[in-house]
Amino acid sequence: MMLLNSFDKGFKSRRRKSQEEKEELKQLLGKTDFENGDFLALIIAALVTLVPVVLIMLLIYYGVSMYFFG
Repeated sequence: MMLLNSFDKGFKSRRRKSQEEKEELKQLLGKTDFENGDFLALIIAALVTLVPVVLIMLLIYYGVSMYFFG
C-alpha cells in the first residue's frame, strides 16, 4: 500500500512539473517576436532535416522491394 502511495505522489509531482513547464513555454512563446525571414528559415531548416531522412527511407523500401519482387 505504501508503495502505491509513493508512486502516486511521484506521478502527481511529474505531472505538475510537466504542467508548469508547458505554462512557462507558452509564456516564452508569447514574448517571442519573430523577424521577417524567420518563418522561411524555419521551413528551410525543416526541409533540410526531413527530406534526406525520407529519401533514405524510400531508397531502402525500393531496394528491399526490388530484392524480393524484382
